[in-house]
Amino acid sequence: MQNNKITSHPPAKKSVQDFILEAENRGSTKGEVENITPSYPWQDNQIRPDVQKVFTVRLPEEYTLKIKYLSELTNKSQQKIVREIINSGINEALKDLGI
Repeated sequence: MQNNKITSHPPAKKSVQDFILEAENRGSTKGEVENITPSYPWQDNQIRPDVQKVFTVRLPEEYTLKIKYLSELTNKSQQKIVREIINSGINEALKDLGI
């Protein structure tokens, strides 16, 4: 018997991509599944580019000193330096996954 319980986490055996496709296509025929492209949370129409969220990260002291040093060299805020690095790193990780 198939377990139809819906959870917010993908099963360990499936990739996130497979989980998303399966969730979006419940009740669809196999032919319909192949023609649908996945949507991602950041593509939601209600996402506003002007909204900033706080995300706390623990870093080794070495890296906090490096960020401070970069800030002094570039005259950019530490927040801006970290934000730029994180944003580009996330985009690169998604690109590596083919997303």
